[in-house]
Amino acid sequence: MLKKFQDFLEENRWFQGNERGLLALSGGLDSMVLGHLLLEAGKPFGIAHCNFNLRGEASDGDEAFVKTFAQQHSLPFFSTSFATSDYAKEHGLSTQLAARNLRYEWLENVRQKEGFDYLLTAHHLNDSVETLLFNLSKGTGIRGLHGIPLQNQSIIRPLLFASRAAIVQFSEQKNIEFREDASNANTKYHRNLIRKEVVPVLKKINPALEQTFATNIQRFKEIEWLYEYALANLQKELVTMQGEEWAIDLKKLALLPARTSILFEWLRPFHFHPDQIQQVFEAGGTASGRIFSSVSHQLLVDRDQLLLRPILEDHKEYHSIDRDTKSLSLPEGNLQVDLLQQNPDSFSNDPHCAYFDFAQMDFPLTLRRWKAGDTFQPFGMKGHHQKLQDFFNNAKLSRFEKEKVWVLESAGKICWIVGHRTDERFRVENAAEQVLQVRFSPT
Repeated sequence: MLKKFQDFLEENRWFQGNERGLLALSGGLDSMVLGHLLLEAGKPFGIAHCNFNLRGEASDGDEAFVKTFAQQHSLPFFSTSFATSDYAKEHGLSTQLAARNLRYEWLENVRQKEGFDYLLTAHHLNDSVETLLFNLSKGTGIRGLHGIPLQNQSIIRPLLFASRAAIVQFSEQKNIEFREDASNANTKYHRNLIRKEVVPVLKKINPALEQTFATNIQRFKEIEWLYEYALANLQKELVTMQGEEWAIDLKKLALLPARTSILFEWLRPFHFHPDQIQQVFEAGGTASGRIFSSVSHQLLVDRDQLLLRPILEDHKEYHSIDRDTKSLSLPEGNLQVDLLQQNPDSFSNDPHCAYFDFAQMDFPLTLRRWKAGDTFQPFGMKGHHQKLQDFFNNAKLSRFEKEKVWVLESAGKICWIVGHRTDERFRVENAAEQVLQVRFSPT
């Protein structure tokens, strides 16, 4: 057991040089075995214990037991006490989840404050098997087939190579004392139910269940690598990114057999629910214009594409531009204002640059978001009025693009749909003595 433990540490490059670990020691069998293995391997570590005050005197007994062990071996010792039940009620959590959250937050704080390199937990191979089975029974994707990961940031699990039977055998050989938690036998907890009733049945089919699952988990990890590789390449092919916004080719995506899984994986970092992904495809062509929202992003179905963008923070909708204004910073870019003392030799064709007869402009000008009912006289249409909504529809702007449009207004008249079209009424004539040049630079 000790040799396998040392090989496992070496294989994963843990405890290199002067690195130290902080062991989360409950006093139970698994964590006590890990503590003894660390001692025998000569690894520097400290002990941290959480008293959750869930089992009365038994909880206090666990704390005293762990403290005595630390003192006997001259190990740094840290402990804390939680009102776990009160915390669970206050935050609407199960007792188990509340204890987990409290535990890991405190342990990480101690690790950082005391300068330990690792936080060690005593999860073993059977825990990993039970986690995999639990995930399968609840429903999962490829990531739920990992079992328990070897490492998660600073947290490492040096016992994942060992089965529970091997741990029990080692403890008996070494006469390791430990505290028994009666709640581990209570099958009202799902994981205990799997441990007590499901795993024994599976072991009748395959007595080497743990080692078979260890091999399977490694295969699943390799399959996931291929999965991630395919997702990345499909993303390059079907997703166009501009800053924080994505345009996804829905027409091509819909033809792929794994379309739901692909879209879910792309959108998973943006907190979308799997049901929303399914609804995108179930609606088919009738979903155009529909918006799906997560806590951080919006997904717009726009004809043959999906448009993804962050939910914009509240921002100022009106800006005043007086004669001295030189520039404005907007959520989408910067607006530069310059007064030219004569007609330029040529006018830029850039839609983000506009020219106006300065004499026709009534200051202060207003820069605002467009609104329903807005009309203007498009340049070149000889005074014909057009609703902005119709102009946007003709230009095939998406709903997201419309929401970001600014208009420049003079005395209540729109003189420019920023980045799109100027108004005929403010055109620069040959006789104009001064010209106002306004340029928008998108970020």
